[in-house]
Amino acid sequence: MSWQEKDWVGPFYPDGTAPKAMLAQYGRALSTVEVDATYYGRPRASTIEDWARAVPPDFRFALKVPAEVTHRRRFRDAAEPFSFFVQRVRGLGPKLGAILMQCPPDFAPTPSNRERLFEFLQTQLPPDINVALELRDADWFDDALFALARDKHFAIAATESERFDVESAGDILERQKGGAHFAYLRWMSDEQFESFDRARIDRSASLKAWVAIIARLRHRVDDIFGYVSDDYAGHAPATVRTLLEMLGEKAPADITTPRLF
Repeated sequence: MSWQEKDWVGPFYPDGTAPKAMLAQYGRALSTVEVDATYYGRPRASTIEDWARAVPPDFRFALKVPAEVTHRRRFRDAAEPFSFFVQRVRGLGPKLGAILMQCPPDFAPTPSNRERLFEFLQTQLPPDINVALELRDADWFDDALFALARDKHFAIAATESERFDVESAGDILERQKGGAHFAYLRWMSDEQFESFDRARIDRSASLKAWVAIIARLRHRVDDIFGYVSDDYAGHAPATVRTLLEMLGEKAPADITTPRLF
């Protein structure tokens, strides 16, 4: 869930909102965002500074680790680009909420991939930054992975998607007890929509299940980062609003209403 979506102008952003003004408007309604842009290349220091200036003090960014690390090098000889990325995003200061290492869909748990990933996780993670790892092959989720997550205090992203249903995502979270002090949740889909101006799929059954999961999480983690793709139901802000209402929280009626998620 990023913020530059032209189809949100009208249903979420005020009419006439320019792309350069969207982040500031977004920050008036929600308090965190997952940034896709950093996946595509190393962010400029000036860009990081601009993002930090655009949002309120309590806003938090989650940034995807560049594909150079996760997809092109696949964690092989990736210490330099990863270190560069970590140092660069430190420019967000307290507005840096987490970084997401999203592994490729075809990154299977072969012996060589497992050795390479585990070595990276054991040696490269910054101790002062929340790190979330997203794996998209269910065969990765064994006791060794969760033991490493507890030892190194990184979170394993729980994602509802075409690959994992709500029950599977909830199990991933349950198996992380005693590890990271935060949780990282994602709502994704492979649905194809002509536009993202309104919710087009009823996801209420899944969201109801997530309400129970989130209620349990709140008793054992300090922070919950949650991000919705437009592809999940058709309009991410509407999904966030629905989930907040189901959680019994005050959901933003419009862009002018402050909201902490």
